[in-house]
Amino acid sequence: MIDLYHWSLTIPEQEPARIIEAAEIQAGYSSKYFYRTDADATVTFWAPVTGTTTKGSSYPRSELRETHSNGKERNWLYGDSVTSYLRASLAVRKVPSSGKIVIAQIHAEDAPNPLLKIQYRQVRGVGYVELTLRDKPYDDKSPIVMSYKSMPLDTRFDYSVDLSREGVFKVNIAGLEHSEKIDSAWAQKELYFKAGVYTLDNSGPSTEGGKATFYKLNMGHIK
Repeated sequence: MIDLYHWSLTIPEQEPARIIEAAEIQAGYSSKYFYRTDADATVTFWAPVTGTTTKGSSYPRSELRETHSNGKERNWLYGDSVTSYLRASLAVRKVPSSGKIVIAQIHAEDAPNPLLKIQYRQVRGVGYVELTLRDKPYDDKSPIVMSYKSMPLDTRFDYSVDLSREGVFKVNIAGLEHSEKIDSAWAQKELYFKAGVYTLDNSGPSTEGGKATFYKLNMGHIK
């Protein structure tokens, strides 16, 4: 199942990048950056390197941002739910010259950098799916803490992210698992999920970019 009732969408056109509100998505929005296929059973995201960017970012994205069902942006403290989760099944179709796109994030509303990223990286023809976690909200770097090697383009795989009330992450990427308790500095940061394609490249022709097809996507908060 693909849940499109709790998201807004950023696409890489206009300056700054255009926001498609939840109501428009629910009404069937489609474009070259975000389109449904197979009788709405899948959704494909496309973000060319020539696309426009959001404020504070150098790279283009076709990416969902968590909202309430009424379209209002949703931000949450991890201590308010027994578990907050994001789960997806997808295949990466295309990467830019840098070889890197981001396919999932947990951002903080009042911090400059994301807590978590799942990224796909291709090096010399070998695909990696990597999990990065930022130790503290204002750290510049987010080290790779888990890497799934040998994930070719066009290969369908799953990921799941669960964050408990106690601040413990459980992440599964194609059957490879990682568990870690995050620093308490994140406890008062208002978080939100993102999913889609964030292309980590901004040079090259308009035919170059990041593309991924999602077969399943859902998230939620268990109280």
